[in-house]
Amino acid sequence: MLKYAKGENRMNEKMKGNQNGRIRYDDAFKQGAINMIVEQKMPLKKVSQELGVSTDSLRTWLRNANFNPVDKNSNNNLTKKVRDLEAQIKLLQKEISKKDEAIEILKKSIGIIYNP
Repeated sequence: MLKYAKGENRMNEKMKGNQNGRIRYDDAFKQGAINMIVEQKMPLKKVSQELGVSTDSLRTWLRNANFNPVDKNSNNNLTKKVRDLEAQIKLLQKEISKKDEAIEILKKSIGIIYNP
């Protein structure tokens, strides 16, 4: 787990820039960032700010490590929506069932009135 004191230089955890001027991070740094998100349940944006790494890089590292933060975050919302919709469907099915029973009772009562 990577923990940093305020103002500590994080460059010693990174590899130097390559010919393209892009910074290459070593595997230990990437794994530490992934652990902060997955195990410590820190928000992606907070880890990004704390480590000075773009959120896109973090998402790529998570995806490469078979974690998908977008799915997990949205999955909670989707799961809640699915549960709400399933509850609403059950409620509507109960209402339909009651109305069907009322219709059957009315049909029988009409039959009794017209066929004494």
